[in-house]
Amino acid sequence: MNIITLAVNDLEKSIAFYKEGLGLPTEGLVEGADHIIFEMEGDLSLVLYLQSELEEFNQSNSVEKSSGVILSHAAESKQEVDSILKIAIELGGTLLPNQPKEYEWGYSGYFKDFDGHIWEIVYFNLSE
Repeated sequence: MNIITLAVNDLEKSIAFYKEGLGLPTEGLVEGADHIIFEMEGDLSLVLYLQSELEEFNQSNSVEKSSGVILSHAAESKQEVDSILKIAIELGGTLLPNQPKEYEWGYSGYFKDFDGHIWEIVYFNLSE
């Protein structure tokens, strides 16, 4: 696991809480329009994402809804993303609709485990 994503209702308040209140590192801080990434120790990142942007991940046929947390694993390639997703589905996970997807920054796919937790398998194409 390399990335923990938390859904938040107010991004600015949450940034202040985690940055100033909890003292999370600001070195390597990456801000986007709908999210912020705190680069933690090792290969771990904490992402705060607007709840409204994450709601699409709750639009699956599964009865369970997400807790507002997404756990992510960074893969070495697109092929590894596909392989991990295939194994997860074979073992009873549920692929979320329209997954996996290609992005300008890489490739990722989401699935829910038996308890409704959302996992992302992601490949960042940093060479382009």
